[in-house]
Amino acid sequence: MDVIGFIHGHLAEDLPLAALLASYRGGPAVFSEKVPPDASPPWVLIEGVVRDSSEDCRGLRLRRQEVRLRCLDRGSEGGGRLQAIAARVRALLHGEGMAAASGALLAQSCSGPLLDPGEAGFQQRRLELSLLFNDLEEA
Repeated sequence: MDVIGFIHGHLAEDLPLAALLASYRGGPAVFSEKVPPDASPPWVLIEGVVRDSSEDCRGLRLRRQEVRLRCLDRGSEGGGRLQAIAARVRALLHGEGMAAASGALLAQSCSGPLLDPGEAGFQQRRLELSLLFNDLEEA
């Protein structure tokens, strides 16, 4: 399963989140792994998988992945829009919404948003997503 693509699709198709973000090439400014140099804030960056571990447990093969995301906006905007973006991302990634969309995804939790130091003139919030999969081996 392409975890980053799955998360990207889940965020990019949410209309309330799209209304808060800048547009980029006809879609909401949700990016995977790096932000294009011509993109303008506010945007969401799915930085990628920061931890990946697996374990066998009573006949099941489980995989836990942790994914880091960032929300960024200009500092001059006051921070209210950035808080709304981060809260919407957390709501979309926490609980059962994504688990219902994938039979392999058993559970997920999202922590944050945490204040993260940004470049001068920008504000950002960081979120950490933890996913637990039934790691089925293909025969």
